[in-house]
Amino acid sequence: MKLVLIDDDPMVLRSLKAVLTDYGFNVTTFQDPLKGLEWVQENETDIVITDICMPSCDGFEVLKRLKEIDPLCDLIFITAHGQIETAIRALREGATDFFEKPFNTFALRAAIERTQRFRNLSRQKALLANQLNVLNNELEYKTSSHNVMLGQSAEMKKIAQEIVDISNSNATVLIIGESGTGKELVANAVHHSSPRSKKPFLTINCASIPDDLFESEMFGHRRGAFTGAIETRGGYIEAAEGGTLFLDEIGDLPLPAQAKILRLLEQKSYLPIGEHKERQADIRIIAATNQALETLVKEKKFREDLYYRLTVCTINLPPLRERKDDIPLLALFFTLQFSGEMGKSIDGIAPEAMKLLMSKNYPGNIRELRNIIENSVIRSRHTGLLRSEDLPGQQPLAKKNEDIAQNSWPMDTLKLEEVEKRLYIEALNRTNSNVSAAARLLGLSRGKLRRRLASLNIKAEDA
Repeated sequence: MKLVLIDDDPMVLRSLKAVLTDYGFNVTTFQDPLKGLEWVQENETDIVITDICMPSCDGFEVLKRLKEIDPLCDLIFITAHGQIETAIRALREGATDFFEKPFNTFALRAAIERTQRFRNLSRQKALLANQLNVLNNELEYKTSSHNVMLGQSAEMKKIAQEIVDISNSNATVLIIGESGTGKELVANAVHHSSPRSKKPFLTINCASIPDDLFESEMFGHRRGAFTGAIETRGGYIEAAEGGTLFLDEIGDLPLPAQAKILRLLEQKSYLPIGEHKERQADIRIIAATNQALETLVKEKKFREDLYYRLTVCTINLPPLRERKDDIPLLALFFTLQFSGEMGKSIDGIAPEAMKLLMSKNYPGNIRELRNIIENSVIRSRHTGLLRSEDLPGQQPLAKKNEDIAQNSWPMDTLKLEEVEKRLYIEALNRTNSNVSAAARLLGLSRGKLRRRLASLNIKAEDA
């Protein structure tokens, strides 16, 4: 945890720095608030602790400028003028906490640790909101509120264009792909790119619902409709009204349930258990499977009429082994994501580690790559680049000669800077050259991203 102390009283700075350093915090002090802000702009900082009444620049001006430099940096006020009006103003304008001098250092320590926990939770929330879904940026999302689109391979550019074409219609969509290829994320992309984006997006895993509960879960029931129905309950269709219902692993749906889904698709209506009047359903159905439904149809395990109803629009997701051009960007993104989440200073992936990642076939696809990177970041005990020894037992699948790993590399260079440069430019493009937004997208602080952009000679306005 990196702290910056700003106070025009040198005695306060010395004593408070000594106490916080003993608590294990990394502390830098400044009497001049303007110099402190300059330092924050150039260095990664977690929390600024500042006085309010200072001659050159008061604490509220420090707060305003700090949020312009790094919106994610927290600020705690300490002041000898602790009027209630001042405290209310401080919290309204974005301060994390407020202490009146003299204060209990144990209480300040607790506030810092509480702020640290909140920062970690906020960071995790942001990372989940920006979870990678392996597509490219032909889909126009509303900044950070939905998933990030990333992918440079021709296959994923084609997928992205298909999503653009499909999203404006109300047609049923079937997404086909192996486990771990991101089927639910693609379904989410279709929903959020459609006119239904402000309505619910709900997911049902068809394999996880027992046969005798499927109808109740899907369509709902009235009180007393069956033993155990102690209250009237709406189903998924009612909950998804106006939005999208995603039926994952639809190949595992039993035949009786298939008949009910077929009627829903054909009639746009459904009948809750215990009711006698059908209800209209205003929802879009997106389904996904990792099975060959044509084979299941031939084996009489899947209804042919339902199959044709589902395949009005089809998206085939290629496995990761067939689009290895995306591995460097995906791996680097996951590395930055987990490094930020775990509070580690891992800035990228060493070339020899990337060779090992490129040599794998990934039967678990993106999920497997993500797990490998997460495990590697957990195991790493150093800063800088993720090394080959950090990878959990990863070895090239074939090593007959030196050219094998090189031939699997999608670029004409092994320089980490080239991969980094592509990722940073991509992030800037997606955020209209907003460095703060790009930093949040990548899981980095604004200061760290600015330093990396400068070292790679990238100007935000040129991205």
